[in-house]
Amino acid sequence: MNKASLKKLACIGMIAFAAVITGCGSEHKVAVVDYQKLEDQSPKIKAIQQEITDKDKEISNRLAEDSKKGLSDKEMQKKVQSAQQERMIFIQSKQKQIESMIQSQAGIIAKEKNIGIVMNKMSVPAGAVDITDEVLAKIDGGASKAASSQSK
Repeated sequence: MNKASLKKLACIGMIAFAAVITGCGSEHKVAVVDYQKLEDQSPKIKAIQQEITDKDKEISNRLAEDSKKGLSDKEMQKKVQSAQQERMIFIQSKQKQIESMIQSQAGIIAKEKNIGIVMNKMSVPAGAVDITDEVLAKIDGGASKAASSQSK
């Protein structure tokens, strides 16, 4: 999976998400989410990334089999183009799935904590509340664990 494109998509999504949940006033708190940490630690996100890897292998194996069939260059080129399109559509859908999962959980946490803006951690130099661990807990179903660690 192309991590650079995922990060770009995540950054764009978080900026759009921030624009949606922010109010007109500037007194709202700013929160950040570390996408790299989510990718590294979330079993659900890792599972989605594994689906992408598995799909790549499936497509590569299919193309390898097709190349053994003695197809003409034109036919093989069509198969490769079709496979590339299938791959891109699959990756985009999985990236949107990850982005949606993160945004929905970040939105819930932002609402609970009266946070006006949630952005990618790489976009904010300092002074924001880091809610990455709470988003990670909610994505992977351990919301009560994050809540109990916050109340200590």
